[in-house]
Amino acid sequence: MLSQIDEEMRRRHVQALMILGETTLADPNLTYVVGGTLARGGVYFKRVGHKPLLVTSILDLGTAEKWGRVKQVETYSEWGLEKLVRKYGREEAYPRLLSEICRKNGVNGKVTLYGRNDLALGTYLIDKLRRFNVNVSVDKSPSILESARETKDIHEIEKLRSVARKNGHVIETTTKTLGSLKRKRGRLALKGKRATIGMIKSMISSELAAEGLGAPEGVIFAIGASSADPHNAGNPNYEVKEGKLIVFDIFPQAESGYWSDITRTYIIGRASKEDKQLYDTVYEAQEVAMDWIRTGISGEQVMSKACDVIERRGYRTIRDVFQGKTTGISDGFIHSLGHGVGLTIGERPNLSFLSKQPLKTGQIVTVEPGVYLSGYGGVRIEDTVLITKSGIDILASVDKEFEIT
Repeated sequence: MLSQIDEEMRRRHVQALMILGETTLADPNLTYVVGGTLARGGVYFKRVGHKPLLVTSILDLGTAEKWGRVKQVETYSEWGLEKLVRKYGREEAYPRLLSEICRKNGVNGKVTLYGRNDLALGTYLIDKLRRFNVNVSVDKSPSILESARETKDIHEIEKLRSVARKNGHVIETTTKTLGSLKRKRGRLALKGKRATIGMIKSMISSELAAEGLGAPEGVIFAIGASSADPHNAGNPNYEVKEGKLIVFDIFPQAESGYWSDITRTYIIGRASKEDKQLYDTVYEAQEVAMDWIRTGISGEQVMSKACDVIERRGYRTIRDVFQGKTTGISDGFIHSLGHGVGLTIGERPNLSFLSKQPLKTGQIVTVEPGVYLSGYGGVRIEDTVLITKSGIDILASVDKEFEIT
């Protein structure tokens, strides 16, 4: 949580941190500390034990004050950026501005920098700041901000719950659409035309927009053998067919910057015996994993419980790799069980064999076991959950209908 930043800074002997960004777009750390979006970004400065400062464009001043997370908001003009540009040029003006912020705030100790910048430009900036006597320090992972963002406060939880519920509405609408497809000469039709993945995705995009959501990283809607590739988005020209496994993974983002991540697997028509075995295996693995998740248990332990179920059902898991039995597997449960969700859909904590640390109250993770058979298809079921002291709270209740008849 944001309130942990001072504690993390003291623990690492960091006197100040700065987050730099031309925009909050694609910069979750800046979005996090500001409390919302800023079209032109800014400089967030935080000295340990003191209230933060945000320096931004005069165009974003009203927006920054509206978000209200940072009380001291000032403009680049107030800090004399234009004068520095005229005197030193644009390239040198910016590091001089940052060094001036540090100097006026009495910083002489370690300073850590964050931001989504080109690596070459970042190296130039650090070099310049050090020449201006700013003690730039390296922060290793998990960084101060990664550690703070791991657990969510009540406001973040409500934002995540809101986007999850809206995402759930889109999934329910999609399921109804799939159930309404007309059988026409052995093919499935939508509005009189043969149903394709592209048509279904267009409908999904419209539904997302109606909910105020976007899908900047796309939507996975993979059919048949394609669904055996966990991140195969689905060929828009492929027909939607009866009797084929469909993996539908939808991970939209709200205007607040927060994400949702839910996956369902369908078959239109009746499932075969092998399909049912695959689905039942994944369903049970998810149920068992969610029964085990609680504060204090490690992600590794939860991952192990899911693998127990899948291996008992006769499929391989990635545990074989971690136990040194093989260098890799192509079929079975080939990925980790879950990941954190917040201002990204790939943040800490993780549910994997590398996750040794105990889970904490207030963390939000996905639980998404899957089993994949090359050349045949795959099944994945995913929900996003809030970790509590005694268990979990699923952010959105979405039906796990398998056969759509």
